[in-house]
Amino acid sequence: MDDPFFENLSDCVFHHAAQNPESPALHEGRKTLTYGALAVLVRQAAVWLSARGIKPHDRVGIALTNSIERVALALALLRIGAVGIELPSDINGASLGALIARFGMHASLTEPGGPASTAKIALTIQVGWRETLAKLTGDLRYGDDPAKLRLINLSSGSTGLPKGLVSTHAHRMVRCRITLGTAGFYGQGKSPLLLAAPASTNLVWGVLINHLVLGGPIVLLPTFRHMIDLVREVASWDDAILPIPPGIARQMLGYAPADGLLFPHMRALISAGQAIAGADKLAVTQRLTPNMYEFYGSGGVGMLTCIGPAELATQLKSVGRPAAYPGVEVEVAGADGVALPPGSTGQLRIRGPSTALGFFNPQDNARGPERFANGWYYPGEIASINEAGYLILEGRMAEAIQTGGKTIHPQEITDIIGQHPHVREVAVVGRPGTAGAEDIVAFIVARPGFQHRDIVSHCHKKLVASKRPKYIYYLDTMPKTGNGKTDLAALKNAPLKKIEPI
Repeated sequence: MDDPFFENLSDCVFHHAAQNPESPALHEGRKTLTYGALAVLVRQAAVWLSARGIKPHDRVGIALTNSIERVALALALLRIGAVGIELPSDINGASLGALIARFGMHASLTEPGGPASTAKIALTIQVGWRETLAKLTGDLRYGDDPAKLRLINLSSGSTGLPKGLVSTHAHRMVRCRITLGTAGFYGQGKSPLLLAAPASTNLVWGVLINHLVLGGPIVLLPTFRHMIDLVREVASWDDAILPIPPGIARQMLGYAPADGLLFPHMRALISAGQAIAGADKLAVTQRLTPNMYEFYGSGGVGMLTCIGPAELATQLKSVGRPAAYPGVEVEVAGADGVALPPGSTGQLRIRGPSTALGFFNPQDNARGPERFANGWYYPGEIASINEAGYLILEGRMAEAIQTGGKTIHPQEITDIIGQHPHVREVAVVGRPGTAGAEDIVAFIVARPGFQHRDIVSHCHKKLVASKRPKYIYYLDTMPKTGNGKTDLAALKNAPLKKIEPI
Protein backbone atom coordinates (compact mmCIF):
# COMPACT_ATOMS: atom_id res chain seq x y z
CA MET A 1 0.00 0.00 0.00
CA ASP A 2 1.52 3.32 -1.11
CA ASP A 3 -0.74 5.71 0.80
CA PRO A 4 0.69 7.81 3.65
CA PHE A 5 0.38 6.65 7.24
CA PHE A 6 -2.19 9.15 8.49
CA GLU A 7 -1.59 10.16 12.12
CA ASN A 8 -5.16 11.42 12.41
CA LEU A 9 -7.59 9.18 10.51
CA SER A 10 -9.51 12.19 9.21
CA ASP A 11 -6.38 13.33 7.34
CA CYS A 12 -7.10 10.78 4.59
CA VAL A 13 -10.05 12.87 3.41
CA PHE A 14 -7.95 16.02 3.25
CA HIS A 15 -5.16 14.19 1.44
CA HIS A 16 -7.51 13.11 -1.33
CA ALA A 17 -9.23 16.50 -1.36
CA ALA A 18 -5.86 18.03 -2.21
CA GLN A 19 -4.94 15.35 -4.76
CA ASN A 20 -8.29 14.74 -6.47
CA PRO A 21 -10.90 17.23 -5.18
CA GLU A 22 -13.53 16.28 -7.78
CA SER A 23 -13.39 12.52 -7.11
CA PRO A 24 -16.67 11.21 -5.64
CA ALA A 25 -16.44 10.35 -1.95
CA LEU A 26 -20.01 9.69 -0.80
CA HIS A 27 -23.17 8.78 -2.71
CA GLU A 28 -26.50 8.97 -0.88
CA GLY A 29 -29.57 8.63 -3.07
CA ARG A 30 -29.45 11.47 -5.61
CA LYS A 31 -26.71 13.30 -3.68
CA THR A 32 -22.99 12.93 -4.36
CA LEU A 33 -20.26 14.58 -2.31
CA THR A 34 -16.75 14.90 -3.72
CA TYR A 35 -13.61 14.58 -1.60
CA GLY A 36 -13.14 18.33 -1.86
CA ALA A 37 -16.65 18.99 -0.56
CA LEU A 38 -16.35 16.30 2.12
CA ALA A 39 -13.18 17.92 3.49
CA VAL A 40 -15.01 21.25 3.77
CA LEU A 41 -17.97 19.56 5.51
CA VAL A 42 -15.70 17.75 7.98
CA ARG A 43 -13.95 21.02 8.89
CA GLN A 44 -17.29 22.76 9.38
CA ALA A 45 -18.67 19.87 11.45
CA ALA A 46 -15.54 19.96 13.66
CA VAL A 47 -16.11 23.67 14.34
CA TRP A 48 -19.82 23.03 14.99
CA LEU A 49 -19.13 20.19 17.45
CA SER A 50 -16.51 22.23 19.31
CA ALA A 51 -18.90 25.18 19.63
CA ARG A 52 -21.35 22.86 21.36
CA GLY A 53 -18.86 21.90 24.01
CA ILE A 54 -17.29 18.72 22.68
CA LYS A 55 -13.57 18.62 23.45
CA PRO A 56 -10.62 16.35 22.61
CA HIS A 57 -10.90 12.92 24.28
CA ASP A 58 -14.63 13.32 25.01
CA ARG A 59 -16.57 10.14 24.27
CA VAL A 60 -19.52 10.69 21.94
CA GLY A 61 -22.16 8.12 21.00
CA ILE A 62 -23.21 8.21 17.32
CA ALA A 63 -26.70 6.77 16.76
CA LEU A 64 -27.50 8.09 13.27
CA THR A 65 -28.83 6.44 10.14
CA ASN A 66 -26.62 5.58 7.17
CA SER A 67 -26.05 9.05 5.76
CA ILE A 68 -23.56 11.70 4.69
CA GLU A 69 -24.20 13.38 8.04
CA ARG A 70 -23.16 10.28 9.99
CA VAL A 71 -19.90 9.87 8.07
CA ALA A 72 -19.05 13.58 8.24
CA LEU A 73 -19.70 13.80 11.99
CA ALA A 74 -17.69 10.63 12.70
CA LEU A 75 -14.76 12.10 10.76
CA ALA A 76 -15.16 15.46 12.50
CA LEU A 77 -14.94 13.77 15.91
CA LEU A 78 -11.73 12.07 14.78
CA ARG A 79 -10.46 15.44 13.56
CA ILE A 80 -10.88 17.22 16.90
CA GLY A 81 -9.48 14.26 18.84
CA ALA A 82 -12.78 13.16 20.37
CA VAL A 83 -13.74 9.48 20.65
CA GLY A 84 -16.74 8.61 18.52
CA ILE A 85 -18.50 5.42 19.63
CA GLU A 86 -20.54 3.95 16.79
CA LEU A 87 -23.99 2.76 17.90
CA PRO A 88 -26.89 1.12 16.06
CA SER A 89 -29.20 3.67 14.44
CA ASP A 90 -32.28 1.87 15.80
CA ILE A 91 -31.07 1.74 19.41
CA ASN A 92 -33.80 2.36 21.99
CA GLY A 93 -33.67 4.84 24.83
CA ALA A 94 -32.99 2.29 27.57
CA SER A 95 -30.08 0.73 25.68
CA LEU A 96 -28.65 4.13 24.78
CA GLY A 97 -28.83 5.24 28.41
CA ALA A 98 -27.13 2.06 29.58
CA LEU A 99 -24.25 2.51 27.11
CA ILE A 100 -23.88 6.21 27.94
CA ALA A 101 -23.45 5.25 31.60
CA ARG A 102 -21.25 2.23 30.91
CA PHE A 103 -18.76 4.12 28.75
CA GLY A 104 -19.04 7.54 30.38
CA MET A 105 -20.17 9.24 27.16
CA HIS A 106 -20.07 13.01 27.38
CA ALA A 107 -22.34 13.54 24.39
CA SER A 108 -24.63 11.80 21.93
CA LEU A 109 -25.72 12.38 18.34
CA THR A 110 -29.24 11.29 17.40
CA GLU A 111 -31.88 12.25 14.83
CA PRO A 112 -35.46 13.55 15.16
CA GLY A 113 -37.63 10.68 16.30
CA GLY A 114 -34.62 8.91 17.78
CA PRO A 115 -34.20 7.79 21.39
CA ALA A 116 -34.10 10.25 24.26
CA SER A 117 -30.53 10.71 25.47
CA THR A 118 -29.22 11.05 29.01
CA ALA A 119 -25.87 12.45 27.86
CA LYS A 120 -24.81 15.85 29.20
CA ILE A 121 -24.59 17.14 25.62
CA ALA A 122 -27.47 15.62 23.63
CA LEU A 123 -27.34 16.82 20.04
CA THR A 124 -30.13 16.18 17.53
CA ILE A 125 -29.04 16.31 13.90
CA GLN A 126 -31.96 17.93 12.14
CA VAL A 127 -32.93 17.68 8.49
CA GLY A 128 -31.03 20.50 6.81
CA TRP A 129 -28.18 20.33 9.33
CA ARG A 130 -25.58 20.76 6.61
CA GLU A 131 -27.10 24.05 5.51
CA THR A 132 -26.62 25.46 9.02
CA LEU A 133 -22.85 25.00 8.68
CA ALA A 134 -22.47 27.06 5.51
CA LYS A 135 -20.85 30.08 7.16
CA LEU A 136 -18.52 28.18 9.49
CA THR A 137 -14.81 28.49 8.71
CA GLY A 138 -11.52 27.28 10.15
CA ASP A 139 -10.12 23.88 11.04
CA LEU A 140 -9.87 22.45 14.56
CA ARG A 141 -7.59 19.48 13.85
CA TYR A 142 -6.23 17.93 17.06
CA GLY A 143 -2.75 19.35 17.62
CA ASP A 144 -1.42 17.35 20.57
CA ASP A 145 0.54 14.08 20.49
CA PRO A 146 -1.22 11.78 17.95
CA ALA A 147 -0.33 8.79 20.14
CA LYS A 148 -3.00 10.06 22.56
CA LEU A 149 -5.78 9.70 20.00
CA ARG A 150 -8.19 6.92 20.93
CA LEU A 151 -10.97 4.84 19.37
CA ILE A 152 -13.51 2.63 21.12
CA ASN A 153 -15.09 -0.26 19.19
CA LEU A 154 -17.96 -2.09 20.85
CA SER A 155 -18.25 -5.86 20.74
CA SER A 156 -21.45 -7.24 19.24
CA GLY A 157 -23.06 -8.06 22.57
CA SER A 158 -24.42 -11.30 21.09
CA THR A 159 -23.64 -13.20 24.30
CA GLY A 160 -24.00 -10.39 26.85
CA LEU A 161 -23.23 -6.72 27.52
CA PRO A 162 -21.03 -5.10 24.85
CA LYS A 163 -17.39 -4.57 25.74
CA GLY A 164 -15.47 -1.51 24.62
CA LEU A 165 -12.11 -2.22 22.94
CA VAL A 166 -9.71 0.72 23.09
CA SER A 167 -7.25 1.32 20.27
CA THR A 168 -5.44 4.24 18.65
CA HIS A 169 -5.54 5.90 15.25
CA ALA A 170 -2.15 4.25 14.60
CA HIS A 171 -3.65 0.81 15.33
CA ARG A 172 -6.39 1.54 12.82
CA MET A 173 -3.90 2.54 10.14
CA VAL A 174 -1.98 -0.71 10.67
CA ARG A 175 -5.25 -2.64 10.36
CA CYS A 176 -5.96 -0.78 7.15
CA ARG A 177 -2.55 -1.74 5.74
CA ILE A 178 -3.10 -5.37 6.74
CA THR A 179 -6.52 -5.54 5.06
CA LEU A 180 -5.57 -3.73 1.88
CA GLY A 181 -2.35 -5.72 1.59
CA THR A 182 -4.12 -9.05 2.10
CA ALA A 183 -7.40 -8.68 0.21
CA GLY A 184 -6.27 -8.39 -3.39
CA PHE A 185 -9.57 -7.16 -4.82
CA TYR A 186 -9.23 -3.51 -3.77
CA GLY A 187 -6.94 -2.54 -6.65
CA GLN A 188 -6.61 1.25 -6.90
CA GLY A 189 -9.70 1.86 -4.78
CA LYS A 190 -11.92 3.06 -7.63
CA SER A 191 -14.64 0.41 -7.17
CA PRO A 192 -17.73 1.63 -5.30
CA LEU A 193 -18.12 0.32 -1.76
CA LEU A 194 -21.78 -0.43 -1.04
CA LEU A 195 -22.70 0.02 2.63
CA ALA A 196 -26.09 -1.49 3.41
CA ALA A 197 -25.84 -0.44 7.07
CA PRO A 198 -24.30 2.41 9.07
CA ALA A 199 -20.85 2.01 10.60
CA SER A 200 -22.16 0.52 13.86
CA THR A 201 -20.34 -2.78 13.30
CA ASN A 202 -16.60 -3.36 13.26
CA LEU A 203 -16.90 -4.73 9.72
CA VAL A 204 -18.64 -1.66 8.26
CA TRP A 205 -16.50 0.80 10.22
CA GLY A 206 -13.35 -0.97 9.05
CA VAL A 207 -14.21 -1.14 5.35
CA LEU A 208 -15.42 2.47 5.43
CA ILE A 209 -12.07 3.71 6.74
CA ASN A 210 -10.19 1.48 4.29
CA HIS A 211 -12.06 2.98 1.35
CA LEU A 212 -11.54 6.55 2.55
CA VAL A 213 -7.82 5.87 2.91
CA LEU A 214 -7.81 4.66 -0.70
CA GLY A 215 -9.82 7.67 -1.85
CA GLY A 216 -12.58 5.50 -3.29
CA PRO A 217 -16.33 6.13 -3.68
CA ILE A 218 -18.71 4.96 -0.95
CA VAL A 219 -22.42 4.35 -1.52
CA LEU A 220 -24.58 4.84 1.59
CA LEU A 221 -27.72 2.73 1.20
CA PRO A 222 -30.94 3.22 3.18
CA THR A 223 -32.58 0.52 5.24
CA PHE A 224 -34.81 -1.38 2.83
CA ARG A 225 -38.03 -2.89 4.14
CA HIS A 226 -37.89 -5.74 1.62
CA MET A 227 -34.81 -7.75 0.69
CA ILE A 228 -35.69 -7.58 -3.01
CA ASP A 229 -35.19 -3.80 -2.92
CA LEU A 230 -31.67 -4.22 -1.52
CA VAL A 231 -30.95 -6.90 -4.14
CA ARG A 232 -32.09 -4.60 -6.95
CA GLU A 233 -30.00 -1.72 -5.66
CA VAL A 234 -26.87 -3.85 -5.32
CA ALA A 235 -27.37 -5.32 -8.80
CA SER A 236 -27.53 -1.82 -10.29
CA TRP A 237 -23.87 -1.13 -9.41
CA ASP A 238 -21.05 -2.51 -11.54
CA ASP A 239 -17.67 -3.57 -10.14
CA ALA A 240 -18.92 -3.02 -6.58
CA ILE A 241 -17.62 -4.26 -3.23
CA LEU A 242 -20.37 -5.42 -0.86
CA PRO A 243 -19.65 -6.27 2.82
CA ILE A 244 -22.53 -8.16 4.46
CA PRO A 245 -23.05 -10.66 7.29
CA PRO A 246 -23.68 -14.30 6.33
CA GLY A 247 -27.39 -14.03 7.15
CA ILE A 248 -27.92 -11.42 4.45
CA ALA A 249 -25.94 -13.50 1.94
CA ARG A 250 -28.17 -16.50 2.69
CA GLN A 251 -31.32 -14.42 2.19
CA MET A 252 -30.00 -13.12 -1.13
CA LEU A 253 -29.65 -16.69 -2.38
CA GLY A 254 -33.43 -16.82 -2.49
CA TYR A 255 -33.42 -14.19 -5.23
CA ALA A 256 -30.77 -15.79 -7.45
CA PRO A 257 -31.85 -16.89 -10.93
CA ALA A 258 -32.18 -20.57 -11.81
CA ASP A 259 -29.30 -20.17 -14.26
CA GLY A 260 -26.48 -17.68 -13.97
CA LEU A 261 -25.43 -15.29 -11.22
CA LEU A 262 -27.40 -12.71 -9.26
CA PHE A 263 -24.45 -10.28 -9.28
CA PRO A 264 -22.39 -11.12 -12.37
CA HIS A 265 -20.51 -7.81 -12.36
CA MET A 266 -19.58 -7.64 -8.66
CA ARG A 267 -15.91 -7.14 -7.76
CA ALA A 268 -16.16 -8.66 -4.27
CA LEU A 269 -18.76 -9.89 -1.81
CA ILE A 270 -17.26 -9.84 1.69
CA SER A 271 -18.86 -12.14 4.27
CA ALA A 272 -17.88 -11.32 7.85
CA GLY A 273 -19.22 -10.82 11.35
CA GLN A 274 -20.22 -14.44 11.96
CA ALA A 275 -19.13 -17.83 10.68
CA ILE A 276 -20.54 -18.95 7.35
CA ALA A 277 -21.01 -22.63 6.62
CA GLY A 278 -19.00 -24.26 3.85
CA ALA A 279 -22.16 -25.17 1.93
CA ASP A 280 -23.24 -21.53 2.02
CA LYS A 281 -19.84 -20.41 0.75
CA LEU A 282 -20.19 -22.67 -2.26
CA ALA A 283 -23.77 -21.55 -2.85
CA VAL A 284 -22.72 -17.88 -2.82
CA THR A 285 -19.92 -18.49 -5.32
CA GLN A 286 -22.20 -20.50 -7.60
CA ARG A 287 -25.34 -18.34 -7.44
CA LEU A 288 -24.44 -14.80 -6.31
CA THR A 289 -20.88 -14.08 -7.45
CA PRO A 290 -17.72 -16.14 -7.87
CA ASN A 291 -15.82 -13.27 -6.22
CA MET A 292 -16.65 -14.11 -2.61
CA TYR A 293 -14.22 -13.38 0.23
CA GLU A 294 -14.56 -14.25 3.89
CA PHE A 295 -12.98 -11.96 6.48
CA TYR A 296 -12.33 -13.03 10.04
CA GLY A 297 -11.34 -10.59 12.75
CA SER A 298 -12.63 -8.62 15.72
CA GLY A 299 -12.68 -5.18 17.27
CA GLY A 300 -9.59 -6.17 19.23
CA VAL A 301 -7.36 -6.80 16.23
CA GLY A 302 -9.15 -5.81 13.01
CA MET A 303 -9.11 -8.21 10.08
CA LEU A 304 -6.95 -11.24 10.87
CA THR A 305 -7.60 -13.55 7.91
CA CYS A 306 -9.08 -13.37 4.42
CA ILE A 307 -9.91 -16.28 2.17
CA GLY A 308 -10.92 -15.80 -1.43
CA PRO A 309 -12.22 -17.68 -4.48
CA ALA A 310 -8.93 -19.42 -5.28
CA GLU A 311 -8.86 -21.17 -1.88
CA LEU A 312 -12.50 -21.54 -0.84
CA ALA A 313 -13.14 -24.82 -2.62
CA THR A 314 -10.15 -26.61 -1.08
CA GLN A 315 -10.35 -25.01 2.38
CA LEU A 316 -14.10 -24.88 3.04
CA LYS A 317 -13.71 -25.14 6.82
CA SER A 318 -11.05 -22.44 7.03
CA VAL A 319 -11.29 -18.65 7.28
CA GLY A 320 -7.89 -18.34 5.60
CA ARG A 321 -4.25 -17.92 6.52
CA PRO A 322 -3.38 -15.24 9.10
CA ALA A 323 -2.30 -12.05 7.34
CA ALA A 324 1.44 -11.59 7.01
CA TYR A 325 2.49 -8.26 8.53
CA PRO A 326 5.63 -7.32 10.47
CA GLY A 327 5.21 -8.00 14.17
CA VAL A 328 1.83 -9.76 13.98
CA GLU A 329 1.87 -13.15 15.73
CA VAL A 330 -0.98 -15.65 15.69
CA GLU A 331 -0.96 -18.80 17.81
CA VAL A 332 -3.18 -21.51 19.23
CA ALA A 333 -2.45 -22.09 22.91
CA GLY A 334 -3.42 -24.63 25.53
CA ALA A 335 -5.11 -23.85 28.84
CA ASP A 336 -1.62 -23.49 30.37
CA GLY A 337 -0.76 -20.66 27.95
CA VAL A 338 1.80 -22.72 26.01
CA ALA A 339 1.68 -22.57 22.20
CA LEU A 340 0.46 -25.77 20.55
CA PRO A 341 1.83 -27.42 17.39
CA PRO A 342 0.00 -27.27 14.01
CA GLY A 343 -3.20 -29.29 13.94
CA SER A 344 -3.84 -28.92 17.69
CA THR A 345 -7.03 -27.35 18.98
CA GLY A 346 -6.87 -24.64 21.61
CA GLN A 347 -7.45 -20.96 22.32
CA LEU A 348 -6.67 -18.52 19.53
CA ARG A 349 -4.45 -15.58 20.49
CA ILE A 350 -2.87 -12.62 18.67
CA ARG A 351 -0.36 -9.91 19.45
CA GLY A 352 1.35 -7.20 17.45
CA PRO A 353 0.93 -3.64 16.15
CA SER A 354 -2.74 -4.06 15.24
CA THR A 355 -3.84 -5.29 18.68
CA ALA A 356 -5.97 -3.02 20.87
CA LEU A 357 -4.71 -1.58 24.15
CA GLY A 358 -7.37 -3.31 26.23
CA PHE A 359 -10.93 -2.82 27.45
CA PHE A 360 -12.34 0.57 28.43
CA ASN A 361 -13.81 -1.05 31.55
CA PRO A 362 -10.94 -3.09 33.07
CA GLN A 363 -13.37 -5.46 34.80
CA ASP A 364 -14.45 -6.70 31.36
CA ASN A 365 -11.14 -8.53 31.11
CA ALA A 366 -12.48 -11.03 33.64
CA ARG A 367 -15.94 -11.21 32.07
CA GLY A 368 -16.00 -14.00 29.53
CA PRO A 369 -13.21 -15.67 27.56
CA GLU A 370 -12.35 -12.62 25.39
CA ARG A 371 -9.43 -11.09 27.26
CA PHE A 372 -5.93 -9.62 27.23
CA ALA A 373 -3.21 -11.58 29.05
CA ASN A 374 0.60 -11.39 29.05
CA GLY A 375 0.73 -9.23 25.95
CA TRP A 376 -1.71 -11.43 24.00
CA TYR A 377 -5.27 -10.76 22.90
CA TYR A 378 -7.58 -13.78 23.16
CA PRO A 379 -10.74 -13.20 21.06
CA GLY A 380 -12.51 -16.11 22.75
CA GLU A 381 -12.29 -18.56 19.85
CA ILE A 382 -11.42 -22.25 19.94
CA ALA A 383 -9.35 -22.87 16.82
CA SER A 384 -6.62 -24.82 15.11
CA ILE A 385 -4.04 -24.00 12.43
CA ASN A 386 -3.45 -26.84 9.99
CA GLU A 387 -0.15 -27.89 8.45
CA ALA A 388 -0.76 -25.61 5.47
CA GLY A 389 -1.16 -22.61 7.79
CA TYR A 390 -4.93 -22.19 7.45
CA LEU A 391 -6.93 -21.08 10.50
CA ILE A 392 -9.97 -23.22 11.34
CA LEU A 393 -12.49 -21.93 13.88
CA GLU A 394 -14.14 -24.61 16.00
CA GLY A 395 -16.45 -22.30 17.95
CA ARG A 396 -16.59 -19.47 20.46
CA MET A 397 -15.85 -20.38 24.06
CA ALA A 398 -18.77 -18.27 25.28
CA GLU A 399 -21.17 -20.31 23.13
CA ALA A 400 -19.94 -23.75 24.25
CA ILE A 401 -22.61 -26.12 25.58
CA GLN A 402 -21.91 -28.36 28.56
CA THR A 403 -23.91 -31.56 28.23
CA GLY A 404 -23.39 -35.24 28.97
CA GLY A 405 -19.99 -34.52 30.49
CA LYS A 406 -18.80 -33.05 27.18
CA THR A 407 -18.19 -29.61 25.78
CA ILE A 408 -20.10 -29.15 22.53
CA HIS A 409 -19.39 -26.25 20.16
CA PRO A 410 -22.63 -25.42 18.36
CA GLN A 411 -21.13 -24.19 15.08
CA GLU A 412 -20.99 -27.70 13.56
CA ILE A 413 -24.61 -28.34 14.57
CA THR A 414 -25.68 -24.98 13.14
CA ASP A 415 -23.90 -25.67 9.85
CA ILE A 416 -25.48 -29.11 9.43
CA ILE A 417 -29.03 -28.05 10.29
CA GLY A 418 -28.60 -25.06 7.99
CA GLN A 419 -27.98 -27.42 5.06
CA HIS A 420 -31.61 -28.55 5.11
CA PRO A 421 -33.49 -26.86 2.24
CA HIS A 422 -36.42 -25.92 4.50
CA VAL A 423 -34.18 -24.02 6.97
CA ARG A 424 -33.83 -20.30 6.25
CA GLU A 425 -31.90 -19.45 9.42
CA VAL A 426 -30.76 -21.40 12.47
CA ALA A 427 -29.03 -20.81 15.80
CA VAL A 428 -28.09 -23.38 18.44
CA VAL A 429 -27.65 -22.64 22.15
CA GLY A 430 -27.47 -24.44 25.46
CA ARG A 431 -30.34 -23.96 27.88
CA PRO A 432 -30.65 -25.21 31.47
CA GLY A 433 -31.51 -28.90 31.59
CA THR A 434 -31.36 -31.43 34.40
CA ALA A 435 -28.61 -32.25 36.91
CA GLY A 436 -26.68 -29.09 36.07
CA ALA A 437 -26.26 -30.01 32.40
CA GLU A 438 -27.52 -28.06 29.42
CA ASP A 439 -29.95 -29.10 26.73
CA ILE A 440 -29.00 -28.44 23.12
CA VAL A 441 -31.81 -26.31 21.67
CA ALA A 442 -32.08 -25.28 18.01
CA PHE A 443 -33.97 -22.13 16.98
CA ILE A 444 -35.07 -22.22 13.36
CA VAL A 445 -36.65 -19.75 10.97
CA ALA A 446 -38.14 -22.19 8.46
CA ARG A 447 -39.20 -21.75 4.85
CA PRO A 448 -42.88 -22.06 3.88
CA GLY A 449 -44.10 -25.62 3.63
CA PHE A 450 -41.53 -27.09 6.02
CA GLN A 451 -42.21 -30.31 7.92
CA HIS A 452 -40.80 -30.73 11.42
CA ARG A 453 -40.37 -34.48 10.89
CA ASP A 454 -38.15 -33.82 7.83
CA ILE A 455 -35.83 -31.59 9.85
CA VAL A 456 -35.73 -34.17 12.65
CA SER A 457 -34.84 -36.89 10.15
CA HIS A 458 -32.06 -34.70 8.76
CA CYS A 459 -30.61 -34.23 12.27
CA HIS A 460 -30.67 -37.98 12.94
CA LYS A 461 -28.89 -38.73 9.67
CA LYS A 462 -26.22 -36.01 9.88
CA LEU A 463 -25.49 -35.59 13.60
CA VAL A 464 -24.16 -38.05 16.15
CA ALA A 465 -26.46 -38.55 19.13
CA SER A 466 -24.40 -36.33 21.47
CA LYS A 467 -24.75 -33.35 19.10
CA ARG A 468 -28.42 -33.61 18.21
CA PRO A 469 -30.67 -30.87 19.61
CA LYS A 470 -33.01 -32.09 22.30
CA TYR A 471 -35.61 -29.54 21.22
CA ILE A 472 -36.37 -27.33 18.23
CA TYR A 473 -38.14 -24.01 18.57
CA TYR A 474 -39.53 -22.35 15.43
CA LEU A 475 -39.42 -18.56 15.06
CA ASP A 476 -40.88 -16.11 12.57
CA THR A 477 -37.71 -14.00 12.80
CA MET A 478 -34.35 -14.49 14.49
CA PRO A 479 -33.58 -11.93 17.22
CA LYS A 480 -30.62 -9.71 16.37
CA THR A 481 -28.30 -7.46 18.33
CA GLY A 482 -27.89 -3.84 17.27
CA ASN A 483 -24.86 -4.97 15.24
CA GLY A 484 -26.93 -7.38 13.16
CA LYS A 485 -25.68 -10.60 14.77
CA THR A 486 -27.93 -13.31 16.16
CA ASP A 487 -28.77 -12.39 19.75
CA LEU A 488 -27.70 -15.59 21.47
CA ALA A 489 -28.26 -14.16 24.96
CA ALA A 490 -31.91 -13.54 24.06
CA LEU A 491 -32.27 -17.11 22.78
CA LYS A 492 -30.72 -18.57 25.92
CA ASN A 493 -33.09 -16.65 28.20
CA ALA A 494 -36.30 -16.28 26.19
CA PRO A 495 -39.45 -17.88 27.67
CA LEU A 496 -40.51 -20.73 25.39
CA LYS A 497 -44.21 -21.46 25.03
CA LYS A 498 -43.91 -24.51 22.79
CA ILE A 499 -40.90 -26.54 21.75
CA GLU A 500 -40.75 -29.55 19.50
CA PRO A 501 -38.69 -32.55 20.68
CA ILE A 502 -36.28 -34.31 18.35
